[in-house]
Amino acid sequence: MNMQMIELVPSLRPFILAARQMRDSRNSLEPLLPNVAKQAVSYRLGRKKRLDQIVPIRAIDAPAIPIRKPGVVEVRGDLPAITPIVDFSEMDLTQEFVMAQQLAGIQVDWSPWVTQGAALCAATTDNTLEQMRGQVLSKGVITLETEDGATHEADFEIPAANKIEVNTPWDPTDPTEVFESVVGAHGQFLDSSGDAAGAMLTTRAVYDLMVAALQLHFPQQPIGSEQLGAYLASKRLPSRIITNDRKFTNADGTKTRVYPEGHLTFLPSADGPVGETELGVTQEAIQQMQKQVLTPQEVPGMTLVTLGNENPVQRAVKGATIGMPVLRDNEDIVIMSGLIDEEA
Repeated sequence: MNMQMIELVPSLRPFILAARQMRDSRNSLEPLLPNVAKQAVSYRLGRKKRLDQIVPIRAIDAPAIPIRKPGVVEVRGDLPAITPIVDFSEMDLTQEFVMAQQLAGIQVDWSPWVTQGAALCAATTDNTLEQMRGQVLSKGVITLETEDGATHEADFEIPAANKIEVNTPWDPTDPTEVFESVVGAHGQFLDSSGDAAGAMLTTRAVYDLMVAALQLHFPQQPIGSEQLGAYLASKRLPSRIITNDRKFTNADGTKTRVYPEGHLTFLPSADGPVGETELGVTQEAIQQMQKQVLTPQEVPGMTLVTLGNENPVQRAVKGATIGMPVLRDNEDIVIMSGLIDEEA
């Protein structure tokens, strides 16, 4: 049964502002594509319930189209919207106690429930955006599957030469093959970007394979991160390696990697972003502005509303965010894949 917007707390403002500051420190791709609020965004309305930790996306009216400008790739079109709904019955709360208070005419303080619901909405939204960042940095394409099963893509049109799939997985007993393929991919980055890469993004398994290969190349000395970094620098390769092995749990209990196994991505900088995660304006945020909960400047970004129904009695917190990661330049990235068995 559809729930309606109701007021559970005197003001949602402190809950909204606090939720916007929540970040999961394990979501390490955010510094590469940091959140940036944007005023002008259009999107397709729709209401979707959340999965366990990654929410399904509102249907996109049409696939977003990348438009190439000098040094910039902008994504135009309808942006995906993330709308987790946290029903209080899904949380381990004393519902009987709340109902007893209501029946007795006692005012219920919903603040603890709203706080927990807001935190879960924020975490779910953060995780979903992180999943999109992983897709951008490993494929150059965001693939969004809506709750009705339709699939939409936002393709940043990374040049085909910048997507390098090796013919066979790396053999750690063949150091020449491993490092020559890295040198070749970095050469493509130089040709495409016009400058050397500043960092490599990969997984721990790929990193360990590189260490093992270098150990065979120099069996007379122990090899660790310091020796690998020095060797890469001697080859004029980026010595900064960022590893990401974050996984999310889906509703069916399966695990989904943020950054897929067997990939390695050359990035222009070890510290600076390669783009941004654009967060726009939702209808829910406009409603909060009309109620003077948010100022016009605070409208872009995640917002919250509280929902309820009286028959049967239901209470919930819904988060609402629209946005997606956007690459700054689709020629400033080179992606290698198939380096090891992706099922490993």
